Amino acid sequence: MINEAKNTEPEIQLPSGHMSLQHLEALLQTVPMEMTFVDETDHNRYFSRGNGSFPRSLAALDGDVYACHSAKSVPAVRRVIEALRSGEKDCVEYWIEKKGEPVLVRYLAVRNDAGEYLGTLECVQSMGFAREHFSNRENKGSD
Repeated sequence: MINEAKNTEPEIQLPSGHMSLQHLEALLQTVPMEMTFVDETDHNRYFSRGNGSFPRSLAALDGDVYACHSAKSVPAVRRVIEALRSGEKDCVEYWIEKKGEPVLVRYLAVRNDAGEYLGTLECVQSMGFAREHFSNRENKGSD
């Protein structure tokens, strides 16, 4: 639900709070990972402007998620989405390496309070910071 804030900027009411569209967009862009939301009809509905691990085009919005993947990867994407849609899994993770850096790709089932599948959230996060963190801890001898 969108309400008008006192400053006339549209505001979104959520069960645990409210914020303007400007705040929501800034919040989503601040999360330290790239996010893509694919709805229950397998259409791209949102992506954050990330660091470019996986380049995304605005032209892909509202398009079929399978159309923006290579023919080679489409079967794997279908398997992931079907496992999430069916409830077989709630999360599927892949570790890859991009430009010499470890990257964690998570696919999460998005469900409503009744457990109905609403879509898939893809989260892509560079994990080089974790390697550096643990490497520094080992060098310092801390546990």
